[in-house]
Amino acid sequence: MALFKRKEPILGIDISPSAVKLIELSRSGTRFRVEAFAIEPLGEGMMEDRNPADTDEMAEVIKRVWRSSGAKARHAAVAVPTSGVITRTIPMPAEFKQSDIEVNIPIEASQYIPSPVEEIYLDFEVKGPSAASADMQDVMLVATRKENVDTRDSALKSAGLVPAIVDVEAYALENVFRLLMDGLPKPSPGGLNLSKARDGLTALVDIGATMTNLYIMQEDRVIFTREQSFGADHLTVRVAEAYGLTREQAEQAKRTGQLAEDFGPMVLEPFKQMLAEQIGHGLQFFYSSDLFVSGRYTVESIVLVGGGAMIMGLDRIVADVLGITTLVANPFKNMGSAARVNSASLLRDAPLLAVACGLALRSFD
Repeated sequence: MALFKRKEPILGIDISPSAVKLIELSRSGTRFRVEAFAIEPLGEGMMEDRNPADTDEMAEVIKRVWRSSGAKARHAAVAVPTSGVITRTIPMPAEFKQSDIEVNIPIEASQYIPSPVEEIYLDFEVKGPSAASADMQDVMLVATRKENVDTRDSALKSAGLVPAIVDVEAYALENVFRLLMDGLPKPSPGGLNLSKARDGLTALVDIGATMTNLYIMQEDRVIFTREQSFGADHLTVRVAEAYGLTREQAEQAKRTGQLAEDFGPMVLEPFKQMLAEQIGHGLQFFYSSDLFVSGRYTVESIVLVGGGAMIMGLDRIVADVLGITTLVANPFKNMGSAARVNSASLLRDAPLLAVACGLALRSFD
């Protein structure tokens, strides 16, 4: 009988509006290694309301990305969009065991969730004793509509993979953020009544094709989120308008760099300025929240992830506009990689792979 069983590795598969991204990790001691990764772009209309429009069509894309990556694992973790999830911390009697919470959580959920309970999936996590009462414990309720899970589950199964975990994008990014924390600048000593250095917060900004998600991180936990309808696709639209191209031609020109000489000053720089201002608008919502008004926290740094983070020089513009130290995330900075992995491509695509990396890290929970 084996005393130590090797845990089945879990692929991280991020199904975003613009592409399917896959990554497989291994670990030796405390050091991670990238075993495989690949990115497969999605055609227009393949995602509808952040879900696969046709699960069989999506399954074909997942098959292609799995084959091109060279990954061996078949168990996979996917994530539903943060905006498609409702989380609430609810008090329950301290004497409730796991089984008691399971029985009562649907009843409690009906008070917080606008949809009928039969149309949603529920999960929960016991957070610990409640600060409000010694007789109560805090339980975090997580709920999402069934189609958010079922479409992803069906696509993975049709692709020949085994759905192991359905996560939330915010939690996947929490996992990645733990890899980035040591590289962040230390909080300034003159912050807002900081009781310790780690009370300085980081804004993790995920710039996707159509949406930009702002996550305020305290240590390695998300304490505030905001979604904005502005993403890297706006640059494609601006290129098409400026040079009389179709959307497909503009996207191709953007990828290959075959653009007019005035592209930088006329299109790219104004777009970066606008994107920085959009991030600033998101921060203003946090600054007006109770968390900031209390005087306990201040945002000390900004970390950019997602496809938009790959825009050359965006970090510098954001830092200049907002006056906050800004860097582009690279969760693979201290990782090794297998011989078959293209290290240059991995470095280039690192910001794009943040959610997939966070999902793959679930292999080691």
